[in-house]
Amino acid sequence: MPGIRKKAVRPKNCDILLFVQAKVGVALMEAQNVVSIRTLRDINEVLVENNLKEIDGEEHRRFRTHSELSATLRRAVVLLANSHTARDKVLAVQQIRQVRERIAKAPVEAQSAPAAERATPATTPATEPAAAAPRTTSVTSRSRVEPATLREPRTPDRVVLATDTVTDADLRYISHCAYGAKAALSMALAKSKESDNRPGFYTILMEGADVVDPQARPRIYDWQNRISIMFTKAELVAVAAVFYGYLRECSFSSHGPAHDKGFFLERKDGGIIARMNATGRSLTVKIAAPDMVYMGGLLTRQIRAEYPWLDNEALTGLLRGAFAATPPLANDGPRSATQPGSAAREGNGARQGNAARQGNAARQGNAPRGPVADQCASCGADVDQRVRDYSQQKYGQTLCLPCQKQRH
Repeated sequence: MPGIRKKAVRPKNCDILLFVQAKVGVALMEAQNVVSIRTLRDINEVLVENNLKEIDGEEHRRFRTHSELSATLRRAVVLLANSHTARDKVLAVQQIRQVRERIAKAPVEAQSAPAAERATPATTPATEPAAAAPRTTSVTSRSRVEPATLREPRTPDRVVLATDTVTDADLRYISHCAYGAKAALSMALAKSKESDNRPGFYTILMEGADVVDPQARPRIYDWQNRISIMFTKAELVAVAAVFYGYLRECSFSSHGPAHDKGFFLERKDGGIIARMNATGRSLTVKIAAPDMVYMGGLLTRQIRAEYPWLDNEALTGLLRGAFAATPPLANDGPRSATQPGSAAREGNGARQGNAARQGNAARQGNAPRGPVADQCASCGADVDQRVRDYSQQKYGQTLCLPCQKQRH
């Protein structure tokens, strides 16, 4: 009849895994050429096209009792159906397998109460008035008749899907900066340049700048004269290990065309102390805990972008296994240092010889007065950052104080 608004009826012949109620959202997806996944049949078509097993009736019933896992599966299937690169497909397939493994272990919850609520008068037998009785009773009486329906629903294990839509052209726009009283340090997504015999790889561009006027408010930083360092593959995972807490500190040098740049990271006082240096310049910034989260996310993204078959559990396991048992190399307590060219010195015999040299140097007054930044090229003793910068500027290599005196 005109003037009477008809009630929307859910389709009966549509075996829906997750019913899409927002029609505006569906229209927007279609306008953007995004495949809309609305039914179990749509999901199975996508799975078959990608050589995956279809969802059978038992698995479907489990998904219907776990709405969060059902929504997670649908998002993963949508990602798989609309992926345009091999990396996106690998991530989507990996996420689908994780969700299906979770649903296989999840318990099957009873559906007697929801089924009764979804039943229509045409399908409910007239000889069972007790099924409709709870609808007209009060909350107090319902608690006596149906106590199970008032219990707090069991929350299943939540699966978080990391959807990466960042293109290589947008890498430089994604960064995070930690600001200090005297300097600032930023990390940005980057990709190294391709060469004739090796492709480019996903990495991090770290930049630091001194403050122009410490007394000015707001502070202005001299980004025109910044120090820029792009991590190598080895440095990327070592820095990630520091942010994940598996490595106490790391130090790297010989960056830049003149091989005069380096950086040092150390976990200290609830954060990470970051130092960057170049010829005649040095800056220090403390990365606070909130900044560690965002910068750690950038590091994780670049490692997984380079190796998309690694999930979070595999990545953390590899970092733990590679760096958590790293033996201490310093003479001032347990710590771990990683820098280029030190792999040969990390053997058992080399570590013992290095410890002896460090002890002799300490007795001779050669103990570093600041954080260890490098090792002497002549005797192998630890050298702090100030001594290293002076030695590289005057002698062209890293030398400790006694070795510098021998050159005179």
